[in-house]
Amino acid sequence: MRYAVIIFLLCFILLVQFIFANFMRKVAVRKGYGDDAHAWAMCFWLGIAGGIYVMALPDLIQQSQNQQMIELLKDVAKGKEVQQ
Repeated sequence: MRYAVIIFLLCFILLVQFIFANFMRKVAVRKGYGDDAHAWAMCFWLGIAGGIYVMALPDLIQQSQNQQMIELLKDVAKGKEVQQ
């Protein structure tokens, strides 16, 4: 009976880790990192530390949008016609 409880707890912990890792992989994809396995693996094996790693990743999509806005503002300052 004792071993059954231990096995059940281990399976439950692995299931929670798997769900958490999938959630954080989706966060990494939304930040512009593609569907790489590194975010999933970091979160699955490191748990909360992996989640903190994914949260600390810079947002590549926002950076590219900011860069586009800077380029458009430079073009406007030079007097060029801006196309939308």
